[in-house]
Amino acid sequence: MFQHLLVPVDDSDLSIVNVGEAIKLARSFAPPLKLTFFHAASDDAGGGDGGTPYDELRQHQVLADGAMVAVPPPAAAGTRERVVDEGRALLAKAAAAAQAAGVPHATHETYGDKPAEAIAKAAKHCGCDGIVMSSHRRSGVGALLTPSVATKVMRLSKLPLLITRAEAADRHRDASRATALIQDEHRSLAAVLYALRHRVDDARRRVEPLDRALVAEMLLYLHEYPERRHHPKEEASLHRLLRHHGDRGRDLLHRLEAQHLREYELAAALQAACDACPDRAEGDDALLVRVDEALAALAAHVWEHMRLEEHELLPLALEVLTPKEWREVADVFAGNQDPGFGEWSEQDFRRHFARAAAVAPLPDVRAGG
Repeated sequence: MFQHLLVPVDDSDLSIVNVGEAIKLARSFAPPLKLTFFHAASDDAGGGDGGTPYDELRQHQVLADGAMVAVPPPAAAGTRERVVDEGRALLAKAAAAAQAAGVPHATHETYGDKPAEAIAKAAKHCGCDGIVMSSHRRSGVGALLTPSVATKVMRLSKLPLLITRAEAADRHRDASRATALIQDEHRSLAAVLYALRHRVDDARRRVEPLDRALVAEMLLYLHEYPERRHHPKEEASLHRLLRHHGDRGRDLLHRLEAQHLREYELAAALQAACDACPDRAEGDDALLVRVDEALAALAAHVWEHMRLEEHELLPLALEVLTPKEWREVADVFAGNQDPGFGEWSEQDFRRHFARAAAVAPLPDVRAGG
C-alpha cells in the first residue's frame, strides 16, 4: 500500500497534467497519500561544473519560512537567483494545487544534469514508496519526464513507477494541453495568494511586521495578471468558442464573466487597503485588519471562480469543443495568439510570478516525514 509518492515536475504541459493526476490519485486513498513534488534544475544554469554529485549539494535556507532546498556551490548570484526562483515557482504551483485539494505534501529541489539519477535519489532521500510520472518526447537538460528517463528511473529506484499519461497515447492531446495551461495559470494565482496570505498572517501574529514593498510585488501580479492576461484570454478564446455551440452553458458563462468584473473590484479594494496600511504594521492595527479582510474576500472569490471553471466550465468544453477549437485555445494560452491586452509580455508575467512566488512558504521535505 502506498503512503508517500514522489512527483517530479518540470515546465512542460504534461508535467502540469501529471501534478493534477497525482493529486487525484492521492485523494482516492483514505487518508490521502502524501506527495513530495521534486524539481531538478539544470546544473550548468545553476553554476556548477556540469556534474555536481547529489551528495555534495549543500542545504541553504532560502525560503521565507525557513524551509531548505539544495543549491550547488557558489555561482554568479544573478544566475543562481533566477534558477532558484524559477524552480521554486514550479514547486509553489504544485504545492498550491495540493493545498487546495487537501493533500499532504512537501517539496524538494536539487541541481544536476542526470535527471533519472536525481529522481531515484530524491525518492530514496524523501522516503517515498512510489513515483508518479508522465512520459513525453522532449530534449534538454530540464526534461525530467521523457521515456528514457522513465526507463532509467525504474531501473535505478526499484520503486513502483506510475505513468499517468504518455503523449503518444493521448488521443485528446490539444484538449489536454489547453486545459493544462488553464489550470497552470490558476495554480500561479493560487501560489501568489498563498504567499500573500502567509505574509499577512505573520504580521497579524506579530511573527514578522508587514513588508509593504514585498506585498506590493505580489499585489501587482494579482492585479495585473487576471485583469490583463488570464481572464481576457479565457473570454477571447474558450468563452467565444463555447458560444458558437448554442445556448448550452450560456448562464454559466454570464456568471463567470460577472465574476471577472467582481474580481477586479476586490483586487482594487485590496490594493487600496494595502496602500493605506503603514509599512511594518503588525498585530491588531486597524489598517492591517482591513488588509486581512480585503485579502480574505478576494481569496474566497478566486477559489469559487476557479471551482466553477475547473469543475463546470472545462468539463462542458470537453464535451462540445472540436480538436481544432481546442488547438486554438491552447495556442492562445501558450502565447502564440496573444490577444494583446496590457503592456506586459508572457515572459514579463512569468518573471514577475517567479519573483512573487519566491516568498511562498514551501513545505520542507522533512516536515511530516
